Amino acid sequence: MTNRTLHFALSFLLFSLALWGCANQGSPEGGPYDTEPPRLISAHPQPRATGVKERRFVLRFDEYVKLSSEQDKIIVSPAQIQPPRITANGKSVVIILEDSLRQHTTYSFYFGDAIQDNNEDNPLEDFGYLISTGDHIDSMQISGQIVDALTYEPIADLLVGAHTASTLTDSTLRRELFPYVSRTNRMGRFTLRGLPDTTYRVFALKDNDRNYKYNERSEGLAFDRTDYRTTLRDSVRTDTIRIDSIVRRDTLHRDSLVSYPYTFYYPDNISLRYSVPVVERQGLERHSRPDSLICRLEFLTEPRRIPRLRSLDRPHTADSLLYWATARGRAVDYWLQDPALIAQDSVRFAVTYQRTDSLFRIEERTDTLTFLRPKVRERKKGKEEKKSPLQLTFSGAKGLMAGTPGDSLILTVTRPLVALPQETIHLEVTRDSTTTKHPFTLQQDSLDRLRYQLLFARSYGDKYQVKIDSAALRDLYGVASDSVAFTQATEAEAELGHLTVTLHGVKEHALVELLDKGDLVLATQLAHPMTASTGAKKGTDTLATPRPEEDPMLQGLIQQQKQRAKGDSLPSSPRGSMSPPLPDSLAKGDTLPTKAVETCQVTFRDLKPGEYYLRLILDEDANGAFTPGDYPSRDPEPVYYCPQTFTIKKGFTSEEKWEVYATSPFLSKPEALRKVKPDEAKKKREDKNIEYYKRWGRKK
Repeated sequence: MTNRTLHFALSFLLFSLALWGCANQGSPEGGPYDTEPPRLISAHPQPRATGVKERRFVLRFDEYVKLSSEQDKIIVSPAQIQPPRITANGKSVVIILEDSLRQHTTYSFYFGDAIQDNNEDNPLEDFGYLISTGDHIDSMQISGQIVDALTYEPIADLLVGAHTASTLTDSTLRRELFPYVSRTNRMGRFTLRGLPDTTYRVFALKDNDRNYKYNERSEGLAFDRTDYRTTLRDSVRTDTIRIDSIVRRDTLHRDSLVSYPYTFYYPDNISLRYSVPVVERQGLERHSRPDSLICRLEFLTEPRRIPRLRSLDRPHTADSLLYWATARGRAVDYWLQDPALIAQDSVRFAVTYQRTDSLFRIEERTDTLTFLRPKVRERKKGKEEKKSPLQLTFSGAKGLMAGTPGDSLILTVTRPLVALPQETIHLEVTRDSTTTKHPFTLQQDSLDRLRYQLLFARSYGDKYQVKIDSAALRDLYGVASDSVAFTQATEAEAELGHLTVTLHGVKEHALVELLDKGDLVLATQLAHPMTASTGAKKGTDTLATPRPEEDPMLQGLIQQQKQRAKGDSLPSSPRGSMSPPLPDSLAKGDTLPTKAVETCQVTFRDLKPGEYYLRLILDEDANGAFTPGDYPSRDPEPVYYCPQTFTIKKGFTSEEKWEVYATSPFLSKPEALRKVKPDEAKKKREDKNIEYYKRWGRKK
């Protein structure tokens, strides 16, 4: 190898090493994550075009786009009998209407978030496109949000429709299609576009049959009784934009303000509560015979009483000798007692029950039913331990009341008993290492007659044991029971806390629910009214009025009243007006009357330490539960969340106040309870961009 060749080789090696060192200063990055949705750059016809005659429309965007699989989010207003064909092709979206165009009509195409970019799935939210077949555009808009009437959670994919208020009657919703429609997004938001300038009533429903009208109560409905007048205001809108530091190279972060003309349309904050009416259709759903002993009736709703069966095979035998009845939920079981009926392959009974007809009227109906005995299945031979078919089970309360003085003790049996003497149940209490018998009262459920409750007083920190000896009980068929035992203990008082809340603004129908962090109901209580004059219970002085002899201003007014009674002139006020006369009772030294305060109070005792929340239902029909709306006769019952979080500590009693009407019910639900959150995927991409900019800054 010549010197020249060696010199060239060494030079090439040194140059390669230098390049390698420069190239490894850091791993190259592909730039910030794309968080921007597609942007419309042109359309044919142009947005807000008038005199349109064709039924094919092309929208072009600045990047490749696609349509989400949920194309039912796309709403065309006015409603189309034949669904339009909408497809994405490259950077374009093509709309082809199948119905004929209406004359002098503004067409609104609302895509919601159905248009997305191809790479990052960034949705173009609340995108709309307007054209008109007439000589002008109806450009008014109405915006708002639809939430669940009880939980205030936003509801997605509801059909939102508007009728002009002047033409609306109680039957319009069921008789006519919505002339103007939209759909809610995942946050429950909606915008009705292309409206003529007039007054409207707004509704929202599921529209299960997709006929653009409310004809099924099962579809639910959001409504109020407010007429909304459309208005607009031309103004200037200011946005903050970020200049990419990778391109500008002058700062790590640089924000800029940009202003442009903008039209605000009103109303833009309509809030409606959606609920599904309670439609209880009474009637018999089915009848069966699970085994030779039981004849079962299943109803559409839980029966309030046990229907009587009249035997057609033994018409002259008393019912009490033929069967023993019990109910659980919607099912009623009739345990046959007559050996002849048990042995028959089929038994016949007549039953009279209430049913709902096609006009939702309640009528009585009598049916003749035949119960067929099922075929006996052969059991597999094995060494399984034989258990008595009569099983006894003890259980306590679940959830909040478990392990507190408010606990319960329930005995459940699998078959009807001949008798349940109280002395067969042994209940003992262990207190301070001493065990003694504890008195109790036995109570049988009026419908579920296989369920018994042991009622007794419980104390903090005690342990209770209950047992029934083997063969102590027998069922109607002579089968003896196995033994059963159960232990139950209560927490020490120092381990539990209490919560007392005074509600200002309401005094009746206040049904208060205690919630956990999952928005689940732990307990429900009816708040008790407090004295109207001071807002306090009797014997308390939380809003005490100063005594007359301790209030200088009150003493001055009393003195003026006394001077007026003697005919003396009163001194003038700074403005020269006379002070208003006081009641005669006040001149005699009585207290100054106070304005009546609507106040009530609720107490939840024996709470385990943790965080709790409150929800108030104004139980106007006094049924002990939330009642949904039923258009047009009844609005959903008012519901309010307390924005405060209540922290319960061991051994403490928390006393709190709640100004019920201080915050809008649509805004008061605590953030910790909200299940529908903003788009998390977009937030993650934005967070990654923050990390990206920080990394670039360190390298700079």
